[in-house]
Amino acid sequence: MLRRCLTWLRATPIAKVVPLDQHVVFHQLVGYVVLALAALHTGAHVANFSRLARQDGRHALAEYLLSARPGVGGLGGTASQTGLALQGLLAAMLAFSSPCVRRSGHFEVFYWTHLSYISVWTLLILHGPHFWKWFVVPGCLFVLEKVLGLAGRRAGGLRIVEVNLLPSKVTHLVIQRPQFFHYKPGDYVYLNVPAIATYEWHPFTISSAPEQQETLWLHIRALGQWTTKLYEYFQQPEPPSLEPKPLSRSLREKRCRRWAQCYIDGPYGTPTRRIFTSEHAVLIGAGIGITPFASILQSIMYRYRRRKQSCPSCHYSWCEDLRDEEMTLRKVDFIWVNRDQKHFEWFVSLLTKLEMEQAEQEPGGRFLEMHMYMTSALSKNDMKAIGLQMALDLLAAKEQKDSITGLRTRTQPGRPDWAKVFGKVAEEKKGKVQVFFCGSPVLAKVIRAHCEHFGFRFFKENF
Repeated sequence: MLRRCLTWLRATPIAKVVPLDQHVVFHQLVGYVVLALAALHTGAHVANFSRLARQDGRHALAEYLLSARPGVGGLGGTASQTGLALQGLLAAMLAFSSPCVRRSGHFEVFYWTHLSYISVWTLLILHGPHFWKWFVVPGCLFVLEKVLGLAGRRAGGLRIVEVNLLPSKVTHLVIQRPQFFHYKPGDYVYLNVPAIATYEWHPFTISSAPEQQETLWLHIRALGQWTTKLYEYFQQPEPPSLEPKPLSRSLREKRCRRWAQCYIDGPYGTPTRRIFTSEHAVLIGAGIGITPFASILQSIMYRYRRRKQSCPSCHYSWCEDLRDEEMTLRKVDFIWVNRDQKHFEWFVSLLTKLEMEQAEQEPGGRFLEMHMYMTSALSKNDMKAIGLQMALDLLAAKEQKDSITGLRTRTQPGRPDWAKVFGKVAEEKKGKVQVFFCGSPVLAKVIRAHCEHFGFRFFKENF
């Protein structure tokens, strides 16, 4: 769980051998194994003390367990007491790290009980005098990680220069970009807003491109307790201002200029760093899971602009080949699955720019293909929806834009048929296919199974 160490390892050949993207799963597995072995270890000692208490007859089992006895083990004979304390702390960490606690508005309980690892290490040194020999190397890595983290955090704080409250309770934060803050598309940061919670740090993907020099963007959907508080905080009425208000305001967003300060820790790398070294990348986002790909798509747009050439005589413009030593992409398929129309609204402006950019610089080109799905709509195979879908198709053909999103790309009703989607990708033969997904774990399992069937490599975002 040393994030800086993982970010560094992803840039080395080790990443091709060791499944670094499964570090959270491995961390959880190790936790279960440690607790199980600790329970077995404790149970064996309790059984032994129970046998000794019966043989002795003068001391009860509780006395063996709760009082220090020289020669039993541990510093000053405290092996029993430190062992029971360790067992209790490990059990508490496991109980309060369950999804039902973390995702039910009680993140603080998970956070503070997990911080008891410091007490666990201290008790282990007291419990087993030779434990330090096993702890010194990983302990030094941990201390180095924390020192670098504290040094990397912006001590003076950063200013939130603008806030946009978007549909579906999405908070768009525009944050002052610190000096010497370098990141890659798809990276994430830990965010702390003291006005919301002094000690809480939460991970969010950077949705702006690295080429954007002045500011950082974060798109945060109100799903949990902290994110809901953030949305409600900026939803409060602004103090009176002497500046004249505009006569019209966009119906799709509420702009807030309430001043606030924040702190960030990062950036940290994710599997999406591999996208630019892929040949054919399939990006799949479900709902707010589009945010890692927002940065990537914008970065592609910036690279298009840098390579745009124009003839001084006839003013004909074209775009040079995008492939270079840092980007081997031949094709990108972007798939966005949403529940209803309002969930598309907050990101449509960027997608519209991408469509226009590609139409201008690569007429007829299909380097970037977009596929939109609205799951709440009845599919075309449903008899009840045939008339409506025909009407929408005719309207889209007449106006040359989708009536749901306003994009040229037609929004498909219903859920994607992943077998057909990946079958079409395989037929294009643009190179080795890699699938990058950000969304619900349930959908991740479905997509992973189809990727295995077609021989595609699958990557899922894990914080």
